[in-house]
Amino acid sequence: MKLSVIIPVYNAQPWLDECLKSAFNQRVDDLELLLIDDGSTDGSGEVCDRFVRDHPEVARVVHQKNRGLSSARNVGLDLATGDVITFLDADDRVGSGTWGDNLKFLTIYPDVDMVEFPIREYEGSARERLLDFSPQQVTKAVFNDWIIRAGYEHCYACNKLYRACLWRGRRFPVGQVFEDTAVMPSIVRDCRGIFYSAKGCYHYLSRRDSISNTYHYAGCRQLYLNSQALLNECQKMPALAHHLGPLRRACQNRLVDMGRCRDCNRADYNRHLSRIATLDRLVVRLRVLRAPKL
Repeated sequence: MKLSVIIPVYNAQPWLDECLKSAFNQRVDDLELLLIDDGSTDGSGEVCDRFVRDHPEVARVVHQKNRGLSSARNVGLDLATGDVITFLDADDRVGSGTWGDNLKFLTIYPDVDMVEFPIREYEGSARERLLDFSPQQVTKAVFNDWIIRAGYEHCYACNKLYRACLWRGRRFPVGQVFEDTAVMPSIVRDCRGIFYSAKGCYHYLSRRDSISNTYHYAGCRQLYLNSQALLNECQKMPALAHHLGPLRRACQNRLVDMGRCRDCNRADYNRHLSRIATLDRLVVRLRVLRAPKL
């Protein structure tokens, strides 16, 4: 079973060697590493070239003008030849043996299309925590189960293995931040089965200037819109009627973050607030007033 690993690279020179080393030192017999240099200006492109020269049997590099994370991932998806696909960000790393250990589940369970494995979130910061799972195979009402277990709260693209068929005709939205939250619900919707694994770990390192650590109105707004679109979809599904409280609270939390942004667009923000229930609107406004600016 061939694994294609898509690694978007943009100005990640301080972390890139360790990232690539972690990718190469996996227990995977048939490995394809696709390095997409997205217009780096800090020498990351040269690091990629050197790695490919040293490991031509598994690695390939593409240099392109800076078009953003989604575009870089999409280029990788266009080039991938593996039966299974995963993603690795250039400033992160993956624990030894993680991919090899988890590829086995796609062989053991032929009706499983995605494997999700542990991730250490915001590693190196005060927010650091390990998100792990009790081993479980889900093959019935997969999307409903994902909503009930609040899978939308960890929509990371990188701590998962996917059968390549899930990406046929599907790409990340270019120009959009928090692109994982836009794509993952549709991925889950098409999964025949998911295996939640306790093996391995993806190390999501915390950087002060990363998107997840910087708050701007446009990004918070996009995250809210993606969450609200998911809620709107789920509200049409009777089987989920009694399980949507956490998702509603997640949407409310996104609205609070929007209101806390120093660059908040008040006219636009008020339009979004006007669309929710009066009591919820009052709660959001009170929370915004009591919380510090982001």
